[in-house]
Amino acid sequence: MCGYNKVNNLAIEGKPDDLVIATHICRGNYHSTYFTSGPYDSVADYVFAKENVDVLYLEYDDERSGGFEPLAKVSPNKKVVLGLITTKSPVLEDKQTIIDRIHEAAKYIPLDRLYLSPQCGFASCEVGNKLTEAEEFAKIKLVKEIAEEVWG
Repeated sequence: MCGYNKVNNLAIEGKPDDLVIATHICRGNYHSTYFTSGPYDSVADYVFAKENVDVLYLEYDDERSGGFEPLAKVSPNKKVVLGLITTKSPVLEDKQTIIDRIHEAAKYIPLDRLYLSPQCGFASCEVGNKLTEAEEFAKIKLVKEIAEEVWG
């Protein structure tokens, strides 16, 4: 087990049963830019399979995140929140494209363990991203509409 994973697991060891622990793998979110890219393959064996968290928040808003294949490594006790809606651009995603991507991810994780969210927050610092408040709410509304359609 890698060192960071061991430290994380030790830190949450003995947590109360009703405490939900989540990990968000952030790739940077400063003023509509990102700092890293690449598929999750290199961390799947450790974080997806062995980190003792309840939920993984993963960024999948564009091609820099790679495919959904690493999701096959997620341990059966974890839920996965797919960050398919970007917070870096005001352009609204196509609803059917997002629905299709959710079903693609469901080839690796059962649909009842998948959730949808924006790929990251709308601001990781005071500067925020290059979206207006109205554009942010439009993104949240889209997440809600898709979630209602997919999970009813």
